[in-house]
Amino acid sequence: MAALVALGAAPVAKIFATMEEGPIPAGINPGEAWLESHGRSLGHFVAGTWLKPPGRMSLECQEAATGRTVAVVPAGDSSDLAAAVAAAAAAAEAWAGLGGPERGQRLTRLATTLDSDRRGTMGALLALAGGRPLCQTLGADLDLGLRLLQVPAGGAQLGLPGLEGWTPLGVVAVVLAGPCSLSALLWKLGPLLAMGNTALVLSSPAAAPPLLLLGELSGEGAVLPPGVLNVLAGPPGLCQALRAHPEVTSVTFLGAAQEELQALVWGSPCRGPRLGGPRGGRVVVIVLDSADLDSAAAAIAATAATPPALFPWGGCVVLAQDAVAVALEQRLRARLGALRVGDPLDPKTEVGPLPPGTPPPEGVVQEAHEEGAQVFQVPLPPLPEGGHRFYPPTLISGAALTSCCLREPAPGPLLVLLPVRSPNEAVAVASALPQTVAAAVWAQDITVALDTADRLPQGLVWLNALDLLDPSGGCAGGAMDTDLDEALREFGCPPWEQPPEVDEPLSPLVTADDPGDPDLAQAVAAARGAAPGWGRLAGACRARVLRGAAAALWGGHGTPKDGGSGDTDGSLRRALLRWAARVERGGGAVQEVPGGRVLVTRRPLGVVGVAWGWPRPLPLELLPPALALGNCVVVAAPPGGAGPVQRLRKALVAAGLPGGALMVLPGNSRGSGSRLARQRPDGLWLCGTDAVPLLLLLAAPAPGSCCFFTFNPVSSTFRAHVNNLTPWLLLDYPVAMPSNLEPDSGCSDLWGVHFGAVALQRMLGVAGKDLAPLLRTFLAQLHFVAECHIQAQH
Repeated sequence: MAALVALGAAPVAKIFATMEEGPIPAGINPGEAWLESHGRSLGHFVAGTWLKPPGRMSLECQEAATGRTVAVVPAGDSSDLAAAVAAAAAAAEAWAGLGGPERGQRLTRLATTLDSDRRGTMGALLALAGGRPLCQTLGADLDLGLRLLQVPAGGAQLGLPGLEGWTPLGVVAVVLAGPCSLSALLWKLGPLLAMGNTALVLSSPAAAPPLLLLGELSGEGAVLPPGVLNVLAGPPGLCQALRAHPEVTSVTFLGAAQEELQALVWGSPCRGPRLGGPRGGRVVVIVLDSADLDSAAAAIAATAATPPALFPWGGCVVLAQDAVAVALEQRLRARLGALRVGDPLDPKTEVGPLPPGTPPPEGVVQEAHEEGAQVFQVPLPPLPEGGHRFYPPTLISGAALTSCCLREPAPGPLLVLLPVRSPNEAVAVASALPQTVAAAVWAQDITVALDTADRLPQGLVWLNALDLLDPSGGCAGGAMDTDLDEALREFGCPPWEQPPEVDEPLSPLVTADDPGDPDLAQAVAAARGAAPGWGRLAGACRARVLRGAAAALWGGHGTPKDGGSGDTDGSLRRALLRWAARVERGGGAVQEVPGGRVLVTRRPLGVVGVAWGWPRPLPLELLPPALALGNCVVVAAPPGGAGPVQRLRKALVAAGLPGGALMVLPGNSRGSGSRLARQRPDGLWLCGTDAVPLLLLLAAPAPGSCCFFTFNPVSSTFRAHVNNLTPWLLLDYPVAMPSNLEPDSGCSDLWGVHFGAVALQRMLGVAGKDLAPLLRTFLAQLHFVAECHIQAQH
């Protein structure tokens, strides 16, 4: 000890008292060194090489903490996008033809390259561009990113059961539309490439450097063939140029809320690429009265400081039982006050700046304070020059259930604490919170904890933890997302989506009235009543019902009991038996993941509506999977198809299926889907119907152009309402007009408005919370135009 004091080192007792970390060895930042090696002038990575178009305007890549320009990239335009799409399309066939084992080996090599001496470079670039602390980007974030490459690679090498016959989609575009970590990108990129697709990543300049490094690593040593992974940086509107490229078969958005993407969507339900909405949001934590409050407070504060890598924005909501709410709030304030805010490139930093492109949560915090909530904020320490993107760790308590801080996720180190009386109330509140992607339950009573977790709608629920993320145990992004099988299916085309053969038998042309809304409402209500009991049955019990139905349909002797059962080739019986075996074996599994163990279970959707409108027989083998996994099904059967479904229902009910678990209504080929959608089922299969069209409303003519009015029927805000609604509508989808209609030439535009209003009224029946108010406002004025007195102009 005396020798240490003589050398100027702190005594051991003082080190343990202060728990300060040792000095950081000085040296060149590897991220800055990589940028210097490129002259701080990057390009696009296309077809395995750098693309730097001459004479192009440059976009700045800025440091997240200070706004300092660290590099420039050429502004991508439609010509760059065309080159990238062409490269991806040219490489698609060869990449898909390599086969799963070879693709898996290539992805494993990419993960190994990323985990080599370039690990420090990638971690530094992620901290530099994204603002996440270096201790996270070098550690947990990169470890998770590597797993998100390695696990799909292993699945491709082994070949997952249930994916036989699946084919790649082709060229898939991944659009980064906001704050997005490398782990969130690899969450999509790993399964995308493992399924045999080629990728085109469109990024903002702020997020480009680490993604361009990933592209460079994919080309080193021919890890991936040229054109398999392409990275472009450009302005936000660059993704709209994808409209001109039919080779792009799928578009996935990352990093932004769905409401922010309305202007970026194109195509139609019948044409254009498959669209994958973004996933992300906040985490909700339930702290019960038996919880270890110290460990809960430490984990919650750490999550507020640095959100999980897959959900880098949205904040955290804490629901604490009344008995522990006050004690937990005291511990949270102490933990938040001890967080280190500062330069994300400093390994000691725990809280970095806000993610690029996200507004500070000042408005949400101020509104909560004005509503009467208590706001606790930690004073910010001295920050680097230009560090205006930092926000102090904040705790909001005493907020009302209707407060904006609960309605709207906000980025940054923001916690909202809400007391609840019981686990039941906690589940109810957590289920009602919008945009929650994961949940955690803190309790030492394991029985109560498991029961609470089982009733939460979130797809990922932690028990006494907040940082266990692994593709083997689920990386949820909502109520249904996602394990490895589902991640791979997202980027594959199943055999049943292939174009049908022309010699397939068609259903007889029989007309039938659509089931009315009262009939559908009664059927959906019956299904909802049966859903909890049927969904909570053990897999073996559901399997017994399916086997009993298979035996009843075939009379137990290998020959059909009823020649009109609709199963002439035995495909229905095989489907019933196959899914009985699968559900019996697939009830759940315990997965070992880094840091703990995960219980993976299958949760049914609930009530699934099926509206079949194709002029082909309804394939009954589609129904056993939905029933086997615990769902209840409401079928609007096509003309001539209700009889076989009714016979299947009779056999299933005789074998023990609850009466409301399968409801069958005869329907017409048009319109059944829209009526079924109005009943808000948990899932909806629209097979060939015109149920939920997104139609372009023909713009109303200016008063007096074709007709004139005795008074002005259109308010001064009509154009504003048109502008608000237009981004939600598809500009290439026509409004249906009767072919035998011969309108007065003076009022032809008003006929267009009328039928446009009819289409929008149908859309209102299935619109969500953001679209519905716009439709109601617009339809009110259109209704006023239709009902007012119009005089033809002479």
